[in-house]
Amino acid sequence: MNRRALTLSLTAALVLGAMPAATAEAGGPVRYGDSYTVRIFDDFIHDLCGIDTYTTVTERWTLKEFPDGSAIFHVTRTFVPDDPRIPVEKGAGTKFIAPDGTETVVGVPALIFEPGGGVRLIAAGWARFGDTVTTHGLDTYLDADLALLYCPADDQ
Repeated sequence: MNRRALTLSLTAALVLGAMPAATAEAGGPVRYGDSYTVRIFDDFIHDLCGIDTYTTVTERWTLKEFPDGSAIFHVTRTFVPDDPRIPVEKGAGTKFIAPDGTETVVGVPALIFEPGGGVRLIAAGWARFGDTVTTHGLDTYLDADLALLYCPADDQ
């Protein structure tokens, strides 16, 4: 599976694990949030396509923890490579955590744009994690040849 597709679940796990437990208050949820933009050497593109490029990653997230133990975590992120031959990738998702620990994730973990415009791929769906895992949606992304999705045609 593409590590970018895992960003949503990993970020959610890190943020939820790092946040202090909310105290029960009658006033509603406790809210957290942050955003960042960072420019990194894109080892994913380097390893997959053999192209050296830097990518600007922008991420924004919010977390609401409710007195009953439930929570809502939302994240959006964008990957914009310096190399114009590489597609731009965006993703967004929301994770709902019930008081019993059941987690439901909905969103678009990968929206990949053609260089110069147009949509190359949309991966969207819904998943519930509990005693069993149930999923619905467009999951062809998980079985896709990532080189066909990310690498320029002349570099495959």
